[in-house]
Amino acid sequence: MDIDKYRDDAENFLSEVDKEYYMHFSGHKEDLNIASIYSKYDSLFSHENFEKIKSLEEELQSIQKKKLAYLKKFCAEGNLENHARDFIDLIGQEEASCIIEIDGKEVPFRYSEVLLSNEADKVKRDEIDDKRKLAVKKLLNPSLMDYWKSVYSQVENFGYKNYKDLISYLKQQDFEQLGRQMDVLLSETNEIYIEHFGRLVKNELQIDLGNSRRSDFAYLRRAVKYDVFFKKEELVSIFKDTLLEMGIDINTQQNIVLDVEERKNKSPRAFCATVKIPGEIYLVVMPKGGQDDFEAMFHEGGHAEHFAFTNPGLDFEYKFLGDNSVTEGYAFTLEHLIQNSNWLDYFLGMPNDAIKDFLYFSNISKLWFCRRYAGKLKYELLLHGDGVIQDRSNDYKNIMESASMMQYSGSDYLKDVDEAFYCTNYIRAWIFEAQLKDYIHRKFGYDWFKKKKAGYFLKEIFSYGQKYDPVEILKQLDFEGLDINYLIDSLKSEIKNNL
Repeated sequence: MDIDKYRDDAENFLSEVDKEYYMHFSGHKEDLNIASIYSKYDSLFSHENFEKIKSLEEELQSIQKKKLAYLKKFCAEGNLENHARDFIDLIGQEEASCIIEIDGKEVPFRYSEVLLSNEADKVKRDEIDDKRKLAVKKLLNPSLMDYWKSVYSQVENFGYKNYKDLISYLKQQDFEQLGRQMDVLLSETNEIYIEHFGRLVKNELQIDLGNSRRSDFAYLRRAVKYDVFFKKEELVSIFKDTLLEMGIDINTQQNIVLDVEERKNKSPRAFCATVKIPGEIYLVVMPKGGQDDFEAMFHEGGHAEHFAFTNPGLDFEYKFLGDNSVTEGYAFTLEHLIQNSNWLDYFLGMPNDAIKDFLYFSNISKLWFCRRYAGKLKYELLLHGDGVIQDRSNDYKNIMESASMMQYSGSDYLKDVDEAFYCTNYIRAWIFEAQLKDYIHRKFGYDWFKKKKAGYFLKEIFSYGQKYDPVEILKQLDFEGLDINYLIDSLKSEIKNNL
């Protein structure tokens, strides 16, 4: 096995896949042709290559072992996706071509999510939600079931009895332990969540928490009353100005392409496509107005800047692979500037009473997301734990309702599932960011976003790509490791301090 050629081919494969995802999900092309790219690089994901990489990992020294562990994960996950490649294209095309009728008009399924988040009328919002659920149940779930059956059929070839155990091994993480930590978060925040999220839903939507739907949160988070501060037309300029205060001039970063235009089939979910690291990066957002636009822009901007400042001399494994909790943590670091009172005052001119009101709302929303992902992890551990993919709609509904205390539909029991337990990356990133934020505030002050030294610090840690995982980074900053208490304490104190 020529390991150098393998790395070169792997980098070319990931570049082509990300370019294809960018073109499709940005709305530039309707069809999704991932299968043809997997077919072109089919040999990358053979079991023979997996065993050779695994054998090399066992033989070589520590620094090489880390890179080989990243390659092993890439090879195995690629094998699973390669086997299911036709379903990946089919699901993307079905979602892109799916049309639902709203108020007598044909609306693309993806764009209906934007309409849902902007619909103030509860009855109409429920109608849109019901039509989306029906489309998922009838059109998408059969293909999603076929996708997971295809993935599951390959798991035993790697010597594991179920998908959960295989991915846990590849990521070198104890999912069960993380699940127990999130149970602690659910327990520790239960009282404050019921009181304050319940109050928010009642005051803003005139609905009791138990009678609300997950789709009601989409409108609640849209937070129209704050639009006077979070102006759609100022989104890009404020993002650029924030970076400039830190000493980062995105106008001179030729490696980042900002895609903020509205297109018919553009995904409403913002994303960052890393076609070349650090040379060709797409930051994609479809503005719909409001504070969540700003959160999305800053989150994906965090990804973009992380990869844009990654040292081009790093090995392939450290640029393209590694623990994605790292880049998600950096993304949250920029996103959560929206929850910084100094930032709100400095860039938006928000008065003190509005700042307090917004921070109360924003931190309750963040708690909702953390609890939602605690539920997602619990559900996915169940879904992927017995080696047989089956209809878990009732389990999904019950678990997610228990975590959020809102009404969930069972129809999303497959659609609300990401590959390779990506929910664990978000959870670890929230914990990582809470500790990184603590360090930044102590080192540079609460108004750190105005400090060039803080910008230098970010650029330095960004330059390492994903060579180090969150635990290794935190130990360099004098923490003992990931500590969920920082996240729990931050959530509770921010809500109480802004009452």
